[in-house]
This record gives sequence, C-alpha cells and structure tokens, in this order.
Amino acid sequence: MYQDTNFNSSKPKVALIGSRGIPPRYGGAETFVYELSKRLKNYFDVYVACETDHFGLDEFEGIKRVHIWAKHTPTMTIPVIYDIITTLYLLRKVRDVRVMYYMAPDGAFAAILAKLARRKVIVNTDGIEWKRLLIRMKFVPWYLKPLYLLTSIVMFTAEFLACKVPDITIADSIAIKKYLEYRWRPRRVEYVAYGVRELPEGSEDRRLRILESLGLERNNYYLTIGRIVAENNIHLEIETFRNAKTESKLVIVGPIDPRDPYVRHLFKLRGRDKRIVFTGGIYDPEVIYTLRSECKAYIHPYTVGGTNPSLLEQLQFNKPIIAYDVSFHREILRDKAMYFKTKEELREILQNLERYISRIKKGGSGIPQHFTWNYVAKRYCKIMFSLLGVRK
Repeated sequence: MYQDTNFNSSKPKVALIGSRGIPPRYGGAETFVYELSKRLKNYFDVYVACETDHFGLDEFEGIKRVHIWAKHTPTMTIPVIYDIITTLYLLRKVRDVRVMYYMAPDGAFAAILAKLARRKVIVNTDGIEWKRLLIRMKFVPWYLKPLYLLTSIVMFTAEFLACKVPDITIADSIAIKKYLEYRWRPRRVEYVAYGVRELPEGSEDRRLRILESLGLERNNYYLTIGRIVAENNIHLEIETFRNAKTESKLVIVGPIDPRDPYVRHLFKLRGRDKRIVFTGGIYDPEVIYTLRSECKAYIHPYTVGGTNPSLLEQLQFNKPIIAYDVSFHREILRDKAMYFKTKEELREILQNLERYISRIKKGGSGIPQHFTWNYVAKRYCKIMFSLLGVRK
C-alpha cells in the first residue's frame, strides 16, 4: 500500500474506469482492462479503478489500483455512482491524471466531471446497453420492473452523452460504430475491437483429468462461457436443449448468484435434466483452454453486445460455432459459423450438427490481427497520445 501517487515519472498518467477491477474475476470488461493496462504501462502510468470493500491505492503487476468501496446487488452494481465517486477520488488523489477512459456508456455522466476538470476523456459505448435492461426486466419481480425501466432510460441517455461529452467515443464493432453515427452523430468515433488472450494448452493428460473432474467427455458437450444474464439468452439454449434429441451435455460456464431472479429461473428451466451443467465461474486459463478445445461445438446466444471477448477467444480453436444471428456476430464469424434466431432453428442445428457443419466454410483456427491484444494496445496508445498532442 502506498500513499503518494505522484511518482517522479515522465510517463503521462491515464485511468481506466468502469470495470470491477484487476485481476479479472468476473467478465469480459475485467479481462479487457487487465490485458490493456499491462501493455499500456510501458508507455503510461496506468491507474485502474477496482470495486472492493474499501478505499485506497496499491499496485498490482506495475499497474496502480484505485480501490473504490462498492456494494453488489443480486443483479447489478450501481455503476453510474461508482464512476462518479472514482472520478472525484482520482481527481483528488492523482491530480495530474491526463486521460480518463470509461469502460461503458454510463461512464459519460462521470465524464462530465472529468471534462470540467479539463481532462481528456474517452468513453467506450460497449454494446447497446439500454436494451439489456429491457430484456432483463422480463425476469424480475413486478415491483422491480419500474426500476429496470428507469435504468434503461438512464442508459439511453448515457448512450447519447457518450457520443457528445468525450473527446473520443469508442465502438468495439463496426456495426456499433455505424449505429452510433446514424443515431447520435458523435464528434469523433473510433472503432477498436477487443483482443484475444492466449490460453495455456497444458498436456493432453492434464486436459483429460480436467474433463474427468467435471464429469465431461471429449467432443461430447456443447459449451457456452459468459455472464449469466438474460440478454445473453441462456434461457433460450436451455429451453432448446431440453427438447433436443441429443446425448451430449450443455456446459454453461459463468458466475452464479443464487439470489438473482434470472438464475433461479434458469435452474427451474433445467429441472432434473442432468445433461445441463452449470459450472459456476472458472478463472483458471488452463481449464478454460481445455473446455474450449475439447467441446463438440460452442454456442454463442448473445443478443445485444458488440464484439464479445468470449466469442473472440473461441476463434483460437478449430471447433464449430453456433451463434445467434445478429450483425455483431456475423461481422466476426462471417460464413464460418452456423446461425439461429429461434429455438426451432437451434434445435435443428443441434440434432443435425454434422449436416450443418458441412455447409459452413472451413477456415481452421486463427485470430485476425485486429483482434490481438498487441494490436488493440497500439491503437489505444495512438489514440491517447493523439489526445495529448504527442506523436509516437
């Protein structure tokens, strides 16, 4: 723990605000911040906001962590408030931070304070966030529905502000960039995707032991990895799987909060079907590698995101991908995946997988350059230095 944050360094100070923090223990936003910050630290003094149980500052792998007290509810945090608190805390404790990067559109409210303090501001709009709340609203008790509707309105407003307040607005997919340009006409919008982390392969014996410990067989399970939230359509694949004629398992990897109404709904949907497996959160990269590399096919049922890190990560493996049919996914997968929009279409694919696989373009594994973390970090370096008037 340290107190003096104004180190004698010639590097400009930048802050990444809006994730739950590092090391990553929750989802794609945290992975993004970790992978980006550990590369940016070669050029900047990087400060990462972390939601914890106290206020304070410390250091992790050469990255400065700004701890902000945060209370998580069953379904969400209160990110707008935390972003505002983090911004005020940083402006007081790290007075010469020059660039503030907000991870999501609701960060635009806090970005107003940063702009008033004459800081350079970047806001990432992520997906179409206001739609997420409308989808989640279907699965919460009636007395919470007005709150979700109000939050959706707040997020819609945040999306507008995210295109008007910052110096630069970031879109993580080309489809999102076109959407923002059409709806809001941002001052300056840049397309920068997420990167793909490299996972440790481990030995074949190790992979087989991991599968055995999870009760799985090689090439005999479908896989989904991500947050267990309604807009990710986990309910749709469970409903489909229960009525599909297949002996394979459906493995769903992601943090589970038993208090969450949506999680309770999913458990009720699963019933006694032992083919449907919830593993909870898994953060060991070697276990994730095993699950991704040994699955029969990967199912990606997300609906409202932009470029999704979990989907990008699966591109490393020469395994069939079954994706919900939206422009964000087609932008990444093109004709190398199978697409569905309804339970009937998904069930048809599951029951006739080999026939559908024969129709898709063979491409093997491999990550396009613009989805590598080194490329993403270089893009952000260029963007941040341009804001600071520095040529690199």
